[in-house]
Amino acid sequence: MHSVEESQKHRRNHFDLGAAICDAEYSSVQRPIDPSTKESIEPAHKFEINLEPDKFTEEKYALFVNYQKFVHKEAPTSNPRSSFKRFLCSGMNQTSVQKDGKNMKIGSYHQCYRLDGRLIAIGVLDLLPGCVSSVYLIYHEDVNDWNLGKISALQEIALALRGGYGRYYMGYYIHSCIKMRYKAAYHPTFMLDPETYEWDPLDSDLLARLSSKKYVSMSRERHLGLPPLSASNGSVESKVDAGSSESKGESELLETGKLKDDSKYIAGEEDSDQKARHEEGSLFDVGMPGVMTTEEVLAQTNLGAWKLKLGAMILELQDLGDWEETEVTERHTVKGVAAELAATIGPQLVRETAIEWQH
Repeated sequence: MHSVEESQKHRRNHFDLGAAICDAEYSSVQRPIDPSTKESIEPAHKFEINLEPDKFTEEKYALFVNYQKFVHKEAPTSNPRSSFKRFLCSGMNQTSVQKDGKNMKIGSYHQCYRLDGRLIAIGVLDLLPGCVSSVYLIYHEDVNDWNLGKISALQEIALALRGGYGRYYMGYYIHSCIKMRYKAAYHPTFMLDPETYEWDPLDSDLLARLSSKKYVSMSRERHLGLPPLSASNGSVESKVDAGSSESKGESELLETGKLKDDSKYIAGEEDSDQKARHEEGSLFDVGMPGVMTTEEVLAQTNLGAWKLKLGAMILELQDLGDWEETEVTERHTVKGVAAELAATIGPQLVRETAIEWQH
């Protein structure tokens, strides 16, 4: 047991994000004693944060319409209830798992922010055994100046720490998008390498490289020996001369075809064959992180048994006439489209969902 004085001294000397971020919530606000009545003084306002399942309510929908109108300049008629339900109220089912003695919530949730009972913001979250993933944030125009983006990010980081989720995902980072630059302000932050799937610190060096070229792979930069950006001219110089016969490992690179790619990488050019694959080929040719390969799709899913909803009828994809005559790599066939969709959502959802055919 610690006295109040000891607890206050500890907090002054040791910053605790989880405790500090909750200080403004109604349940945590310190209530001084009124000397005249000897009773605690209630706060002037009641700020509350609750984690709720991602279910539709009219209150949430009204906030969404206001946000889309205020931030994105969209007319209310552009956002019917069905769009809101599909966009932010139809995520993963809610369940729980035991991890390190803790009961962890799993699934899609709404972190609701209320002031004096009024809903002013919603943070849409996916809670997974290894992370808290931030999906979207909406807030009312009346609180635009309150920096709720920062408040919600700190709340979600605290949730990841407190709940034992381990990591906090802020989603995609597009360096050329000004609205996403705020993500780089949180430290330590890491970015996934698009070629090796390793995590690299999103530090000043990586930010400078992202500013200098359209595509950056830190694993490739290290392989090429590219140093930090030159402060004088904002360019990079290679320690490896890709065009010299003296280059280390040149014969191996020539055999594998990587030398040409590396040369184009240094010059900031995209290989024409690679570009053609990205623009015209199958999703399986791109090598996108997190997407299953054709071999994995065939081994881990039963595409033919995937349910297909046609009006009031429920069929299986293999009931279609040309199913057996087509291949998963033929992207303009039903089988090819189904295979690419399966590769992005995974085998579990293939088993648990149905594809709805709409004319």
